[in-house]
Amino acid sequence: MPTANRIIICISLGAFVITSGLIAYRPKPQINHWTVSELAILRSLRLPKTRDINDPSNQLLNNPKAELLGKILFFDTQLSRSKQIACATCHQPEHYFSLPTDSDISLDKQVPTLLGVANFNWFMMDGSADSLWAQALIPLEDHIEHGGTRTQYVQYVLNHYPELYQEIFGNLPDQLINSALPAQASPISQYPKEQQQWQQLAPHIQKAINHVYSNIGKLLASYQATLWPKDARFDRFIDQITSTNSPSFSNEQSLLNPDEIAGLKLFISEKGQCLRCHNGALFSNGDFHATTVPQPHPKADKGRLEGIKQALINPFNCLGEYSDSKPEKCKELIFSKKDGNELKSATKVPILRNIAQTNPYMHSGQFATLNEVLHYYNRATSPFGTHTDLEPLKLLPYQLNQLEAFLLTLTEE
Repeated sequence: MPTANRIIICISLGAFVITSGLIAYRPKPQINHWTVSELAILRSLRLPKTRDINDPSNQLLNNPKAELLGKILFFDTQLSRSKQIACATCHQPEHYFSLPTDSDISLDKQVPTLLGVANFNWFMMDGSADSLWAQALIPLEDHIEHGGTRTQYVQYVLNHYPELYQEIFGNLPDQLINSALPAQASPISQYPKEQQQWQQLAPHIQKAINHVYSNIGKLLASYQATLWPKDARFDRFIDQITSTNSPSFSNEQSLLNPDEIAGLKLFISEKGQCLRCHNGALFSNGDFHATTVPQPHPKADKGRLEGIKQALINPFNCLGEYSDSKPEKCKELIFSKKDGNELKSATKVPILRNIAQTNPYMHSGQFATLNEVLHYYNRATSPFGTHTDLEPLKLLPYQLNQLEAFLLTLTEE
């Protein structure tokens, strides 16, 4: 049957579109008016003018010398087995400390932005690290990332940055300076020989190595804690609507266009459901939710259920001997939920700041565009018997376009 001609009937409130006998109504985007409750939500989404980063397990935060050495180490390719990989190799500053899609680096997972990362309590997609410094140590020994070992890194830092290290931590550890350590040794190396070499070290030498190794993580975390997103057009829009005498003004005066405003209203509404996970100034609650995306990463497949188990046995966690925290301050680790169906396949909610420039998306980069992500959430299908926290949005195509238009306003200018 031939497709009927499209007829558009314009009225003052919007337009009726008649296509193939079906009638869809697209309302005219609302004037720039906000209720008191909406304004309160918008204020909570604006980047704060000041921030206070606190981690009782890392006393180096806000230490300028630690931030300096941490920055040097972040860009140092010697912190890898190949001597060619640095933290900045994948977390590229010019790409919002993430990895661009045109990179020739091949990873099996998405590289999240580091802007604002220190604001959270859990790290890695499954929350297997309870601090930023504990997280920083994981890729250093991961065979598909930096691929080195803690004896390699400890000897390198002590030999190449002795002055800076002593300024921060005091005297260099004699038991390491005066000992012949194996070039590569670690209790978690992928190579049995390197594990064996670690086991052959005296316990007090192992402890000294771990102590310096934990300091390397704390230095890296000190620098990363200084990384923070800049204001976007969205933030200036919040200032605009909260600084006027009335929250109502014409679209011509607005820093956001009508579609962007409509998308923002959808984002903060119950219909959009976005605030359930993407709230706060970084648009992430830092929690874990199951999204059942296709072809999940192995860590995403097991999710938070496995992640919390790993966090609890991590020797570098808040309760460990290398932590600067008193045990009673480690409440996140002590009182975290450790079992339950909701933890299965649940992964950490990503930051949406600069989201338009940090594709691909989801755990393993399954979706190349925001449009694909929104359409996935709109139908929210999941295999039979699989736990999911998603409910289909059931939005119309133009509403998905409006949501995407709003997300584009979160990019730094």
